[in-house]
Amino acid sequence: MIPKSWKAPVEVKVTAALLVGLGLAWVVEVVVLMLAPGASLRSFLLPVTGLILGGVVVTGLALKMPTARYGGFAVVVIFALVHALILLAAELVWIKLVSGVLFAGYVYTGVLLNSMPLRRYLLGADA
Repeated sequence: MIPKSWKAPVEVKVTAALLVGLGLAWVVEVVVLMLAPGASLRSFLLPVTGLILGGVVVTGLALKMPTARYGGFAVVVIFALVHALILLAAELVWIKLVSGVLFAGYVYTGVLLNSMPLRRYLLGADA
């Protein structure tokens, strides 16, 4: 369904890359944490959920579904808050750094979801 060359503004492509990339970065962080003693496979629950929900929003953006923007806002707000809480609660400095970067990435994704090029891409002249 998605053509080989996706004709969309750069903001839309960056938003899609961030939604998937931030979820993947979080999964990689948890993979590293799995090397610790006492780690559980339940640690993957939230990162994989973020990756799946980000993928759903990216699919909606690729198919030009206007409701994907609202779903993107929900994903961004939820996971930005999760990373803010991880940032405040973590004991290891590298986890704080990774969560801070992921928090900033989700906030920037929210800004891009509200940008005019993305709104024109999804809504056309009604934006």
